[in-house]
Amino acid sequence: MGGISLKAQNILPLTTLTAIQLLAVLVVNQKSLDIDQLASLQESGGAMLTIGALAGWLSYLLPADLKNALVFLRWKNALPGHRFLQLAESDTRIDAKALREKVANYKSLISDHKAQNSYWYREFYRPVANQDEVASTHKSYLLYRDAAAVSLLCTFIFLLAKLLLAELMAGIGVASVLVFVAAALGFVVAASNLGRRLVTTAVAISTASKK
Repeated sequence: MGGISLKAQNILPLTTLTAIQLLAVLVVNQKSLDIDQLASLQESGGAMLTIGALAGWLSYLLPADLKNALVFLRWKNALPGHRFLQLAESDTRIDAKALREKVANYKSLISDHKAQNSYWYREFYRPVANQDEVASTHKSYLLYRDAAAVSLLCTFIFLLAKLLLAELMAGIGVASVLVFVAAALGFVVAASNLGRRLVTTAVAISTASKK
């Protein structure tokens, strides 16, 4: 998928996910959903453009390593690629014998997580990166990883605004923060599952093509 990067392709869906959370905050505070408000938001290109710009900006505030650590709850060797051999062994799509034959230094590599990630990226991911199944999984992973980061940042921004702009934020209840927290948790789970799926899918396609 040349040309536009996967991250750039995700701006529209990331905007939508952010807008849904803002609407949920509105509902939490009004205790009801006004259909007219939904219609006005849908018709307001300026509002969606603003939300998109905000979501895109927030998604770049955290470095990739920190977002990966957030998704996989690991500070060191966070990516699934660091453990691709262990993940591949539990995936029924992957022929374990074919995998061991392809990875000559299998035994030494399985205990070296840094080397595992480099090997997976070079030997398994890069050759099939543009295949639809791999590219679509990678795109979805990046979307939910960035959405989790945006939701987390929105949580801190909201709490900071309540603290520093108490009068201005008086009409917005603290319970609104639960919208962002719940969304962040959901996005983390989705991104974590997709990240592991990306790793094993690349291995499955690569080993199958070698038969």
